[in-house]
Amino acid sequence: MSRPRRFPQVLVWLVLWCILSTGYARADRVPQLIDDANSWRMRGNVPPRARAEFDRGKMPGAFKLEGMKMVFQLTAAQQNSLDSLLRQQLDRASANFHQWLTPEEYAARFGLSQADVSRIADWLRRQGFSDIIPARSRTAISLSGTAEQVESAFHTAIHQYLVRGEMHYANAAEPLLPGALRGVVAAISGLNDFRPRARAIARSVQPHFTSDLSGNHYLAPDDFATIYDVQGLYASGINGSGQAIAIVGQSDLSRDSGHDNQYDVVTFRSVSKLPAASLQVILVPGDSDPGIVKNDVDEANLDLEWSGAVARNAKLIYVNSSNALFDSLQYAVDQNLAAVISVSYGDCEANFSSAEITTLSGFARQANAQGQTITASSGDSGPADCDYSSDPTHPVKSATHGYAVDVPASLPYVTAMGGSEFSEGNDTGATQYWSGTNNSDNGSALSYIPEMAWNDTASDGSLAAGGGGVSTLFTKPSWQTGTGVPNDGQRDLPDISLTSSADHDGYLICSQASCVNGYRQSNNLLTVIGGTSAAAPTFAGLVTLLVRQTNDRQGNVNSFLYGLAASAPNAFHDITTGNNMVPCTQGSKDCPASGMIGYDAGPGYDLATGLGSLDAGALAAAWNGPVNPDFALSANSQSLSITRGSPVTDTLTVVGLAGYSASVTLSCSVSGSLSSTTCSISPNSVSPDGTATLTVTADQLAARLHVNPMFFRSGWEMEASFLFAAGLVMTQRRKTGKNRSPAKRIVLGLLLCAVAATVSCGGSGSASSQQQTTIPSFQTGTVTVEATSGELHHALQIAVTLN
Repeated sequence: MSRPRRFPQVLVWLVLWCILSTGYARADRVPQLIDDANSWRMRGNVPPRARAEFDRGKMPGAFKLEGMKMVFQLTAAQQNSLDSLLRQQLDRASANFHQWLTPEEYAARFGLSQADVSRIADWLRRQGFSDIIPARSRTAISLSGTAEQVESAFHTAIHQYLVRGEMHYANAAEPLLPGALRGVVAAISGLNDFRPRARAIARSVQPHFTSDLSGNHYLAPDDFATIYDVQGLYASGINGSGQAIAIVGQSDLSRDSGHDNQYDVVTFRSVSKLPAASLQVILVPGDSDPGIVKNDVDEANLDLEWSGAVARNAKLIYVNSSNALFDSLQYAVDQNLAAVISVSYGDCEANFSSAEITTLSGFARQANAQGQTITASSGDSGPADCDYSSDPTHPVKSATHGYAVDVPASLPYVTAMGGSEFSEGNDTGATQYWSGTNNSDNGSALSYIPEMAWNDTASDGSLAAGGGGVSTLFTKPSWQTGTGVPNDGQRDLPDISLTSSADHDGYLICSQASCVNGYRQSNNLLTVIGGTSAAAPTFAGLVTLLVRQTNDRQGNVNSFLYGLAASAPNAFHDITTGNNMVPCTQGSKDCPASGMIGYDAGPGYDLATGLGSLDAGALAAAWNGPVNPDFALSANSQSLSITRGSPVTDTLTVVGLAGYSASVTLSCSVSGSLSSTTCSISPNSVSPDGTATLTVTADQLAARLHVNPMFFRSGWEMEASFLFAAGLVMTQRRKTGKNRSPAKRIVLGLLLCAVAATVSCGGSGSASSQQQTTIPSFQTGTVTVEATSGELHHALQIAVTLN
């Protein structure tokens, strides 16, 4: 009796497995043909300040817009999956707790397919745009072009607008896009130049660091460390070594005659007796150099100097562009530059379009998924964030726009930093809290100093108070609970506060070559600065110390902060006095009969100071447990641009943590998306605090890869091809009359699967067949560097753009 033959059925299942395992079942979202058919208006992209009464006519057609971004929209399934992941990454009971993603892993789960990105990039080129750079996360594409090209491609003219005495440009209408991009493109940023505002408040004052005559005191880094209990962390070796902080800005750093643009930071660190600076300055690729921008350069120096003053051995990465939020922040996230990002820029919620809010929310969610913590200032106009003046000589004295909070501080994925002010009480000479002389590190603070809500409005004669209030855009995050948190259903600001007064114990800085004799200017004055711009970078430094302590990124720290406020209240200084109230104009929005709007500080959480300020030592002790010896791996450049045939190098650094001293072995690999590209490391073994050189080389390639016409790139045609091949194998005996063995049929099926998968070039989901695949003018991918020492293993990925 003959046995039934089951090999054909096995072969069918084998072919189906090939189809599913190669990933072709996932369809692309963009058809191959992108044309003007079924065009649609993308709503929410006109900035609120581009109003008809401010319109001054069209910009010249040749006017260049650099650093625009086409931002992609997540599908509903992707959004749900991302929201779930962000919760799990902060849940200690979840298997995904602190399982941070790389930009490439984020792209695989939440970005467009590579084929979709290539199609959109090709369409943009056909419209005449240049500097087309896809994000590593495949969530956006950067581009540059003229006003004429923008109008031709997006069917909206670029106009000039005179707003509050300043000339700006913006799109006059909502962009019109091809129907093929409906549901795929969420926003186009960079069509306007309404830049976020720097928050720093600078003063020039008499040179007394501490004085029992004047009663004035100014903060040096040693003072901050004493007041907020950071000294103990330094003594235990927790100083930020092996970590990095990304500072976003929109101005070049100032230069002194004969010095480079790191002069101010280097001088500040020398005067403050800090270790030598490790500072990298990055101009966002494809963006215009903003030059030295008045007001913004002081902000940049404050942020760099004081984030580094707290995390004293951390690497500082200054990300410069023409827009601190939509360019610098996006780049810091997309390139995964550092575990912590400090943002001292923003504007009130009402001044952002809905598309801009969507865009910023996307940046921040990706940052959190990658384990990046974002700290942001909450504003310096008290509860009236929309009331400000761009001209310091004509400050706003009374609010007219009503209650408002700041973006990006109001994003639930960001820690909003409010302002406090030291309050010595009846100790007029401050002898209880300040020494009459400075120590060898220029510090004079003796202990923690009681704090109240920062509000210098009365003494300054203009709005000068910590930002705080209720968001109109974001609902209450699940983690924002506790004593004093309003039951308002909305995101409340700030989260925590640190000293921010420029008038009462302001921060010493060096800016625009001001430090000639120690901290002093040539006229013997000091440059002193304040605002919640100071709270954001100093807290960024504190989080960097936590990252160093735990040897782990922390992501969105807000859930831990609110939890610790209940379980470890000694980590906080509850601020219960003062307010952020400011005067308002009678008859204007939200202005009551009292003529004042704002909030009082009180026990627990409040809308003036959040959870209060911090005791860094107690916070670190309660955070994540003891320090373990380890090492950290970093690269001088987080992204490389390579021309075929020309090797490019990068410097790798290994830093020992908590006394780690064993040698570390280094190796590298190149992602498959970079054709004919190799890497090497020399030397391949280094001791902690040693360096090695990474070399990446791309060989020359032919322009085209020819593909058998019977195969298609992706979609249902690819699946049909596989099934057709399987059918040919199974029916071969019937057609040829030859009895090929079942084993040979299986081998042939596997070969067909492998060949089809190879020639498809990795594409997915297309509705049309192709007879050849063009190698794009650029390729993107990564070089992965592995570092191993005993049982310890770390890896980093460096983005590579291949031209």
